[in-house]
Amino acid sequence: MVKVAIAGGTGGIGLHIVEGIVEAGKHDVIVLSRRASHPVLDKLGVPIVTVSYDDPAALVKALDGVHTVISTIAGAGADAFTDAQLALLDAAVKAGVTRFAPSEFAVRSTANHPIEVYRAKWPVTEAVKKSGLEYTIYEVGMFMNYLAAGTPGLGHLGPFAFIFDVEHRKATIPGDGSAYFVQTRAEDIGKFVAASLDLEKWPEFSQIRGDRRKLSEIVQLAEQVRGQKFDVTYLSEEQLLETINSSIPGKLKHPNERLAAFDMEKIMAHWFLETLRSNPIGYEGKNINELCPQVQPMGVPEFLQQWWGKK
Repeated sequence: MVKVAIAGGTGGIGLHIVEGIVEAGKHDVIVLSRRASHPVLDKLGVPIVTVSYDDPAALVKALDGVHTVISTIAGAGADAFTDAQLALLDAAVKAGVTRFAPSEFAVRSTANHPIEVYRAKWPVTEAVKKSGLEYTIYEVGMFMNYLAAGTPGLGHLGPFAFIFDVEHRKATIPGDGSAYFVQTRAEDIGKFVAASLDLEKWPEFSQIRGDRRKLSEIVQLAEQVRGQKFDVTYLSEEQLLETINSSIPGKLKHPNERLAAFDMEKIMAHWFLETLRSNPIGYEGKNINELCPQVQPMGVPEFLQQWWGKK
């Protein structure tokens, strides 16, 4: 049994990871947060350690006795994705932490990534690699829970209709729908992360795959469950480039207030363009699934049936 600290564990995927660790019952978990309380964590009996990422000494103290740090810090700008995590990493090294997972969980960050949020993550990833700590980069595709927008199936995530808007029977598909797409339920991500804590050695990239299907197949499955054809829009590379290069800000905003500053129309256009060109969310890897076979994730058909089958 080790002590695990989840930074940003009061909401979103962080809270699902906390629940996964608590459910597994093998490790002690604390949450690092700027807020002092949370009803779900209070009910679970998980301690919250209030921290400021501008107070290095307090951060080191907060990590006393911690074996593993998992960051799920989110927000817009360098202060959230870069500065806060670099401060957390520095404190982890000084506190004698053994393992550190930066806040990735989606598209792999690169130094020249066209989307700002992934460029902001890159310095953290590079610093982790040079820190001397054991690390892993969790990659999960897209949160399957977004298919349940309009129902409690969202879990702790905010509603976000990315490609598929099952509630309103719509879909916006990059290309012709033949690209593969990985989706993983947030609850299963929590279970996989909890299981990965027991691995003797972390892989550099921990790819988690709930389900992998063609975009067109996911639309067909949603149509079957909803009992109605979807209004499907197909976007060509030329149309996506037009949105990306437009000087007019988009109207679509992220439902998470910490990410509300981002122009989601342009970000989604970049995501769609990458899906057409390199398909980073349709990866074939499934190493954590193989390393942790005790976790059996839910697939898209079961998930859609659970939340839309009776509606």
